Amino acid sequence: MLDRMMAFLARAPALQGLTVQVGDVGPAPGTAGLWAGGITVLDRRQNLLGGVRQRCRAEFTLRLCLPDTRAENETRLLALQAWIAAESAAHRTPMLGSEPQQECLLAEQGRMERAEPGGTAVYTLRLQAEYTQLYTEEMQ
Repeated sequence: MLDRMMAFLARAPALQGLTVQVGDVGPAPGTAGLWAGGITVLDRRQNLLGGVRQRCRAEFTLRLCLPDTRAENETRLLALQAWIAAESAAHRTPMLGSEPQQECLLAEQGRMERAEPGGTAVYTLRLQAEYTQLYTEEMQ
């Protein structure tokens, strides 16, 4: 799941020129780190044949270390959020579940976390993916 999110974010115009990796961001400007925050089952239904349908939410955090140019960085963050919203509406986000047309990716709560000595700033963006996973008796 994390590898699919990384591949998706690699296409983001607002992240071009940044080194994106799994895990926390380093202190060097121009780096970004993505990590998973876990999966929550929002709804679970079982049919008469034993099949299970689960609606899930996967949470991710994207942290960016950028030169401390606040206006440019805030523009970058807003552009990234808008791009993710457009990709989600067009169903071009990573397929995490069994029903691609039911998937939704949200990017929210983009903010500056802290300014670092040396002229860098750390920004955080929360990503939430909602998807449906189907399980049949053969899969379990």
